Amino acid sequence: MDRRNYSIVSRWALVTWHGVRRSFWGALFCIMSSQNAWATFPSALNTALAKYKIPAASVSALVIPLDSNTALLSHLSEKPRNPASVMKLLTTYAALDILGPAHTWKTQYYINGSLENGILDGDLVIKGGGDPYLVQEQLWLHLAELRAKGLKKISGNLLIDNSTFDLPMFDRAKFDQQPTRLYNVGANASMVNFNASRFRFQPDDGKIKILLDPPMHNVVVNNQLKAAKGKCRGAQSGWSIDFVEKKGTAYVALTGKYRSRCGTYDLRRSVLKADAYLFGLFTYLWRSLGGEFSGGFAQAEVKEEAKPYYTGSAKTLAEVINGTNKYSNNLLARQLLLAIGQHNFPEGTSVADGVNSVRAWLKDKNISMPNLFLENGAGLSRSISLSAKGLGHLLVHAHHSAYQPEFLSSFSLTSVDGTMRKRLKALKLGGKARLKTGYIKGVRSLAGYVRANSGKDYAVVLLIQDKKVNFSNGNQIQDVLIKWVLEKG
Repeated sequence: MDRRNYSIVSRWALVTWHGVRRSFWGALFCIMSSQNAWATFPSALNTALAKYKIPAASVSALVIPLDSNTALLSHLSEKPRNPASVMKLLTTYAALDILGPAHTWKTQYYINGSLENGILDGDLVIKGGGDPYLVQEQLWLHLAELRAKGLKKISGNLLIDNSTFDLPMFDRAKFDQQPTRLYNVGANASMVNFNASRFRFQPDDGKIKILLDPPMHNVVVNNQLKAAKGKCRGAQSGWSIDFVEKKGTAYVALTGKYRSRCGTYDLRRSVLKADAYLFGLFTYLWRSLGGEFSGGFAQAEVKEEAKPYYTGSAKTLAEVINGTNKYSNNLLARQLLLAIGQHNFPEGTSVADGVNSVRAWLKDKNISMPNLFLENGAGLSRSISLSAKGLGHLLVHAHHSAYQPEFLSSFSLTSVDGTMRKRLKALKLGGKARLKTGYIKGVRSLAGYVRANSGKDYAVVLLIQDKKVNFSNGNQIQDVLIKWVLEKG
């Protein structure tokens, strides 16, 4: 499909309906834009900012009642700022509205060779469909189905077809020189299990054992840890981890001292490229199911002569956005942006296709975000930007949409679950504050919905971008605003 003309037909078909909706949302935006009278900047918020020497000029705030056009609070709401992970709200809502909550992904398995008596004389091909949530358990179910269909032995190799996406080589160290951190894992059409390996530190009879999960043959652990005595001063102190990947195998070295009194500790890292990880996990699971395979792996597109053998199922989009927002999963958001682009351009989908599709959707829905710069859908970037007013407009639109229940259920419930589970516990808010937070160095952000003590519902946005803001003091400032909305709303 031509990338310049894909939306012409759909827009023409919906012009009458959207004309009615545009009149409402356009009027709302005009009113929001013309609001010059707003509540005095909360004194408690001024006090918190002064405590951490963060100027009010580094803060954008917007609090909008969901049943009115008059902002309760608007401070520098049109100024573009980096929203960090709050950007995921745009990605997930766009995905919900474009794809629908029941959308799923397909992982296709092909036979490239002859299959007789359960023995494949040739290669098994996996064509990834960009499934964001193809975890270990789901892949096991796929392979169990292959075994149930009669496939027992693969005499050739595992071929991996990533042609669904057209992605450049991804530099996992680019953002912060932490290439093994899971938040730095890049999108991939055949991504499995978030590309995560768990290293479990297990004190045992004066030694520190390392248990690898999943126990893949191409992750080799060199455990040089020594058990140390004394009080635990943090499970992450006293030791280091290094790795190198060669020809599809990761060699991981753990050195230093680990205090036994710290007990069991789980370290999750990404030490393999996506294809090598899929190969290792496939081999482990296939053999655990009684299958035989001793080949290697390679990237290769499905050939015309290859025969479709099985199509694996996946979680729904509604389930995926839950994990994306509640736990601020960057990889899920990256994959979702590509899924949005894939809706319009099924093969060879690029990140630019996803970005352009989101922009076209915003225009179609008359959601104004004039200061938007969207890079990867996750918010893990120094370059992205949007305004508090633009994000507030999105939140109000989502609240009145047909997919409001699915969208709201993806937010972290303050003091209950997700990234907000430990916050404001004394207030026992239950479902009164559904919020998404974001953080990178110099940025702390918050957006979502708060039901005030009066029973009135508000969309709330707080963007702080300043060299003096950090995770901890950003939390304190956010809590002050939440409490203010609860009391003053």
